[in-house]
Amino acid sequence: MIASVRGEVVEVALDHVVIEAVGVGYRVNATPSTLSTLRTGTEARLITAMIVREDSMTLYGFTDTETRDLFLTLLSVSGVGPRLAMATLAVHDAGALRQALHDSDVTALTRVPG
Repeated sequence: MIASVRGEVVEVALDHVVIEAVGVGYRVNATPSTLSTLRTGTEARLITAMIVREDSMTLYGFTDTETRDLFLTLLSVSGVGPRLAMATLAVHDAGALRQALHDSDVTALTRVPG
């Protein structure tokens, strides 16, 4: 498992960033709020979760371990895959999501597309 990636940001797109580390470019999917903190040509470090499927290996990047751990927790819920987990984290930061779950705030949770 790749736990984190640090290197030069070579591309920032709508849903991912490419970080070059030791000559290898890693495509890391991330939320808009994470991507907004990254600039091409600068060094960055993202905490990552690697999802391995039969036909792919995909990295998801986060600014901190709390958000990464929440992403992994969301994946343990039946019917929630990486896309829905990322959509949830795009709408709610980690603290707001934990509060919505604690309060059983259905209105907040239904704001997530998908």
